[in-house]
Amino acid sequence: MQVWAFMANTDAAERFQRVLLTNWQLVNRAGTECAVRDLATGLRRRGYRPIVYSPMLGELAEEIHQLGIPVIDDLRKLAEPPEVIHGQHLIQTAEAIIHFPSTPALYACHAWQFWVENPPRFPQILAYTAISETTRDRLVHTEGIDPAKVHIVHNAVDLARVPPRTERLARTIRRALCFTENKAHVPVLRAACKELGIEFGTLGRCGDRVVANPEQELVEYDLVFATGRSAIEALCCGAAVVVCDSNGLGGLVTSQSFARFKELNFALRSLTRSNTAETIVEVVKEYDRDDAERVTERARCELSLDDQLDLVTGIYRDLVSRWRNGGEADVDPSDFRAALIDFLHETLPRMPADNRWPWQQERELLTAGNTRLDAECEALRNEVSELQAEIASMRGQSTFLEDRIDALYSSTSWRLTAPLRWLKRRISA
Repeated sequence: MQVWAFMANTDAAERFQRVLLTNWQLVNRAGTECAVRDLATGLRRRGYRPIVYSPMLGELAEEIHQLGIPVIDDLRKLAEPPEVIHGQHLIQTAEAIIHFPSTPALYACHAWQFWVENPPRFPQILAYTAISETTRDRLVHTEGIDPAKVHIVHNAVDLARVPPRTERLARTIRRALCFTENKAHVPVLRAACKELGIEFGTLGRCGDRVVANPEQELVEYDLVFATGRSAIEALCCGAAVVVCDSNGLGGLVTSQSFARFKELNFALRSLTRSNTAETIVEVVKEYDRDDAERVTERARCELSLDDQLDLVTGIYRDLVSRWRNGGEADVDPSDFRAALIDFLHETLPRMPADNRWPWQQERELLTAGNTRLDAECEALRNEVSELQAEIASMRGQSTFLEDRIDALYSSTSWRLTAPLRWLKRRISA
């Protein structure tokens, strides 16, 4: 694993404040969006002047704006150029570099897949960061980025957002929570918790209940099922964590497994087992309150925003020093032009079937999926209508037969033949 030896904090490296952060959207409260919010907040605390750019603004953008941090959806609004670009997501990072070609840049990769996480290839990008061993492998072994430029900076939690727990973890788990982006595994978790007599709830998209401050609820639970940043948040909020989502089961985070889970961002590569009620019950039974509290203490020490900021601002200083003092600001115009042409070639729209337009393919797949689902829904609606008509017909027949029976019981012949029916029953007996 590459370890950075950061350059000394020279005067040139220290004389900068403006950091431009990019993200593809600031509408939903997802991983990179919350990471940008926390990073901007932390930089401001340390005396930097962060600016956040995204072409799609919403509720989270407003939250960041309310903190006194500029949020823009048009780079032309930025009259004073940034001194460092901290890019997240392909298009927005490239936009920032094209708009401010005289600024050194850092690119952060947050996911193993998804085209928006593809790294841009501009000479202004002097360093790349990955949140885990997995995303580092994507940059180095899939995208061909020079390993000397790739550095792991783990996900982190702003501990200032975490309220104190009202009480210690229970000796035996009483309350559990699923806090994930997906929901396919929720019925299995609910069944396992029911078997164990544990109260079960959901938070986030797995339960269609996204809140602005999940930390306020996480501190009330003994156990949380989560992956990625959500798992780290739960750990720092004092809960025991089972690494788990619809992709599979990783297991309970313990003092022994913490380091490995950390290197894998408590995510994809750690999900090595299947989600079944039996495996979930087996994992939950490993819960130990004292060890869970030790894990929380370690998470708060190793995965805090302050530790992340130490690494990130160290990279900033190194970039600025190299850019100003080491000649790297002298980007060859032909190199920049070649990088720009390559970027445009790879990202501008072409024919719909061109695989260089993954978002077009995704749109076509989603459109086809929606069409299929619409057809299935229409078929189900027709089936429901037919069943409702059949039920109405059967109810009509039932009413008709009940009326006939009532009429029969009320008839004179029924009353007159009653002695004969009684005699028949006696003889049969």
